[in-house]
Amino acid sequence: MTTQLLHSLHLRIGFIIKIITVITSCTLIGASASASPTGGNGNEDEGFAKLVSWMKLHGGRVDSRINVTATDNGIRGVYALSSIEPGTELLFCPWNLIIGSTSVQNQMQKGDGMCTVVQRMADEIRLGEQSLWHPYLNHIELPRLAANWDSSALAELQGLSPIQDATRHVQWFRQNCGGDLMMNNAANGDDHDDDGAAMRSLVAFISRASEVGMIPIYDLFNHHNGKRNAKLSIVEDGVRLVTVGKVEGDDDDNNNDGRRNHTIRRGEQLYISYGLKTSSNMYRDYAFVEDWPSCWNFADSTTGDNYAFVSFEKGIAAINPSADFLRYIVQSNESPEEYEESAGWYSESLSVVDLERFVGAVRSRLGEFATTLGEDRKLLFAEEQALLVASSMSSSSGDSTNRIEDVLSAMNYRIAFKSALTSSYIYAESMVATKTIENDAIKQEL
Repeated sequence: MTTQLLHSLHLRIGFIIKIITVITSCTLIGASASASPTGGNGNEDEGFAKLVSWMKLHGGRVDSRINVTATDNGIRGVYALSSIEPGTELLFCPWNLIIGSTSVQNQMQKGDGMCTVVQRMADEIRLGEQSLWHPYLNHIELPRLAANWDSSALAELQGLSPIQDATRHVQWFRQNCGGDLMMNNAANGDDHDDDGAAMRSLVAFISRASEVGMIPIYDLFNHHNGKRNAKLSIVEDGVRLVTVGKVEGDDDDNNNDGRRNHTIRRGEQLYISYGLKTSSNMYRDYAFVEDWPSCWNFADSTTGDNYAFVSFEKGIAAINPSADFLRYIVQSNESPEEYEESAGWYSESLSVVDLERFVGAVRSRLGEFATTLGEDRKLLFAEEQALLVASSMSSSSGDSTNRIEDVLSAMNYRIAFKSALTSSYIYAESMVATKTIENDAIKQEL
């Protein structure tokens, strides 16, 4: 019995080493990255100070202890310049600065309400400096969504979702908001979107809108379900973004969103949550996949069965998670170790038969791709070199550079998916081996 348990422990240790090897060599498309208060490279966002001044001029409030910087990989985020206690108001935006809802009673509605927001924002974009929102709209950085890609970039997804619904939002706009990305141009009476304002507005809405519409400054906060430390609330005169966590001295575990006391440290990034979405939907709408927890799903083409798993920081996976487990991810704010422990307990509750089915389905799915994970990394390197060459050539067009960047994005996404599949396969296979040993030991004792 002791020898068998020691062997089981060795299997687990070997598995962890394998997982670390897989994850450290894996390319992920992250929502953000760690950085110092100056973004790691001193790349502070000069436009943020102007945006804060504009917000305050029109009745808003912004905590002076936050700043926007870009990390070495160019991802912009909001960081704490000094310690911030839980329950602190980071931002207050009055209704008159929100493009969408105009009061507690007059909230943005789905359908026509969202069309109105996109159309209004496009009109404001066309007004340029004459628009009240020019300091905000001029500051927006937009992602390259799959909806904007050409066929060569989409092909690099190798059939992965979101290729099936990459243009879903464009189609929605055409069907519900005027057709062919045409809308009223209040500036000059032109109904055509030849200046790109409608598409820019639509992409901004898809990737940055909240439940009440477009909120200046709020949409500069990056998403992370595992590290969320700020939450939006609707109040009578606008919206407030407040750091979450139990207030010091509060003994009610369910108060303040049920989150434990946590003081934001100097240099720590401030995160919000876009909600729990599958990685394919996250990538389609925001052009990134969070490092953890990332929710993946796939179908076994041989059986038609659907599978899902949630990946965490060190490769631990919650396999075929229940709705209760998914709610736990969104509603709690625990350390990476606590999340991994809970995911491990959940997967350990599965039967050997269920785990073996999952292992077989993953093996089958990985075998269906045109390229392996190792081949993808070599191809990615070649495309990165092509981008460097294109960027250095003054004669290179913006369309050419965009195409290469889109191809790189698609390749990174499929690498992220294959890496997640591989690490979940190793995890589940190790779990099967361990549970088999434990079951055999129990049988021998009987």
